[in-house]
Amino acid sequence: MGKLTREDKYLSPATQFCDYMKNTQQRTPKGLVFIQEWGSLRHSANIAFICLNLAELGVKSAEYREFAKEQIHYALGAGARSYVVGYGENPPQRPRHRASSCPPRPSPCKRQNGLYNPGPNYYTLYGALVGGPGSQDDYVDDRDDYVRNEVAIDYNAGFQGALAALQKLKINMQLP
Repeated sequence: MGKLTREDKYLSPATQFCDYMKNTQQRTPKGLVFIQEWGSLRHSANIAFICLNLAELGVKSAEYREFAKEQIHYALGAGARSYVVGYGENPPQRPRHRASSCPPRPSPCKRQNGLYNPGPNYYTLYGALVGGPGSQDDYVDDRDDYVRNEVAIDYNAGFQGALAALQKLKINMQLP
């Protein structure tokens, strides 16, 4: 509604939200905005997307863009590893995703050679954002840890939206 009407009754609560997330919300030692263990990167990417939308409307534009860039850079690898399958430095190789962890046909997908295979997934699920680290930036690439290694559409939605917004703004996406 804020985009459509530009009315303060919509922009003000969104601004308060972004200010809180940027300035007050718990963060990991490496700077990820941390809401909860399950899908921590999903939350930070969605927050980045919301704040980028506000920045597009002229609300604290430089501040919110920089904040969003920090959050997206973390996911891409600024925190010492990438959390995007098939991208960057030390990306996840064992996301919890049945189709990518099963062997090629005609081999059957059974417990021992599918989700419970300790090796990397048979297929690279390029671009999938895994759940992410814990509150201390702790992460193990283990598909049995579904809290941190699950991939889902809602994990990627805000992430892809934030990437598109940063690209549209031509904000440098090179990692430090």
